Amino acid sequence: MNTKKELEKKDWHYYVYEENNTIRLSVPIPKPAPGFDVFYILNEYEKEKYLEIGIKALEERIEDMNVTFMTTK
Repeated sequence: MNTKKELEKKDWHYYVYEENNTIRLSVPIPKPAPGFDVFYILNEYEKEKYLEIGIKALEERIEDMNVTFMTTK
């Protein structure tokens, strides 16, 4: 059975989901309108760090997702 569980969120900044023993990070990108989400599946190291210390472990990844999208557009 496919179960998706929201682990945490900060509206319009990030959303973290667990599904089938994987953790997915979703970062909303507001432009171009109406916007969309960029998804990233955490690797095992990132997953362990996230489960250990929380969202602080993903701050650099979130920033990278925002910057990378804006510079490749």
